[in-house]
Amino acid sequence: MYDKPNILLIQTDQHNPHIAGYAGNPAVQTQHLDRLAEGGVSFDAAYCQTPLCTPSRLSMLTGRWASNCGGWANSVVRDPGQETIPSWLSKHGYVTCMVGKMHINGGDQTHGYQYRPYGDLASVTFPAHQPDPPESADGRWNDHSVGRFPFTGPTRIPESLTMDQVVTTESLAWLLEHTDEHAEQPWFFHASYPRPHFPLTAPGRYVRRYLDSDLETPPTPGDFPDGLHPHDRFTVEDFNLLKFSPEEHRRAVACYYACVDYVDDCIGSLVEGLGRAGCLDNTYVVYTSDHGDMAGEHGLWWKRTYYEGSARVPLLVTGPGIGKQERDRTPVELVDLFPTFCDWAGVDAPEGLDGESLAPLLNGEDARRQKRIARSEMLGPNPAQQFRMVFDGRWKYVDFPTSKSRLFDLATDPEELTDLASDPPSEAPVADLVAEVERIGTWDELNAQRESDTAARPKPETPPMKAAVQYRLADGRVVPADGELYK
Repeated sequence: MYDKPNILLIQTDQHNPHIAGYAGNPAVQTQHLDRLAEGGVSFDAAYCQTPLCTPSRLSMLTGRWASNCGGWANSVVRDPGQETIPSWLSKHGYVTCMVGKMHINGGDQTHGYQYRPYGDLASVTFPAHQPDPPESADGRWNDHSVGRFPFTGPTRIPESLTMDQVVTTESLAWLLEHTDEHAEQPWFFHASYPRPHFPLTAPGRYVRRYLDSDLETPPTPGDFPDGLHPHDRFTVEDFNLLKFSPEEHRRAVACYYACVDYVDDCIGSLVEGLGRAGCLDNTYVVYTSDHGDMAGEHGLWWKRTYYEGSARVPLLVTGPGIGKQERDRTPVELVDLFPTFCDWAGVDAPEGLDGESLAPLLNGEDARRQKRIARSEMLGPNPAQQFRMVFDGRWKYVDFPTSKSRLFDLATDPEELTDLASDPPSEAPVADLVAEVERIGTWDELNAQRESDTAARPKPETPPMKAAVQYRLADGRVVPADGELYK
């Protein structure tokens, strides 16, 4: 038996951190995630670097903030010269494998992983989301002018073909085969699920569970929509949220809960199957998401915003020496995972990472951790979407390029209902928060950097097949996993 621990990273897509049983939500059934939380530490102030799929995943894999890894938008291509978690661990004795959604562009879809048997191997066909119903694959499923609310309800895809089911099956298969054949080699494995990201569909038994319940849509602000901050108002208009009735919003909330419930069961099958086979001995298990989803909070939906439902992510950690049923409110970030995994593997982290290891917090030595502020930002080309947010454990400060800043006291106002920016309390460290934002750079500097960086990167390649996900066969061929659905 090898001395180095295994590392299992389980990731979902667009999971609102409030919608989990361990987070205090009594309506959703997440018994498997709740069990992980009971067996380890829940970081209740963990933030993604960008509440958008590709930039967030790129930051997490490289351990760098968005502006330091080229994470400007969903269209960016990864710089192959940047180390990633799997490329670094591969150099230090680990076998690395990823199954599921990557959603990072470029011709090389390994991104440092030695094995990728299943996932979005044809780059950006449908960014690893299965259009549901299949006829919406003409683009309607992701068309802002159509809106995403029409595509909610029981899935029209055979359950055995849903990506979440296949991620569980192929993850179990690869790990069981590897541990049987190479019991002496430690592994880093990344299981990446597409739900609860839209389309908001799940097997009917999950959908009916919440449609038939007394689940309510989160309340909207009293001044909705006319009194919204310009950034929020843009979100409402861009996603055409006003065209849908209250009942359609409620249906979408129910289906979002159904997606969380369904993917929780898929995760449970993975963890329980690995546990029965003894594969989780000497193994760290991490659960997180790439970003959240507003899911009706503040009258908003989807992502791209600074509110907790979008910018904060669930983060659960269990493993050797980690206490049980612990909660930690220290501001942490997804970029912290890279140096944490290096600590667990007993190797030095590469130079230039923006993250800081979570090991001191997990070991009860939080005084050794230097970084005390988390940040999240949207740095794409549209000024209406742009923001820079910093959070120090109590105060959240948000800066925009074309509208007034915002300030929230999450200690007394966890729902972020009262903006204090125009009259900040005397105890609010506004100057320190502003200085932290300015460390990121001015908007002019960031925009210039984005334009230069984007021009220097290759353009995303045209995908070769009409399928959402693919298999990589033993002989290296990539074949569609669900192509028959999308003819």
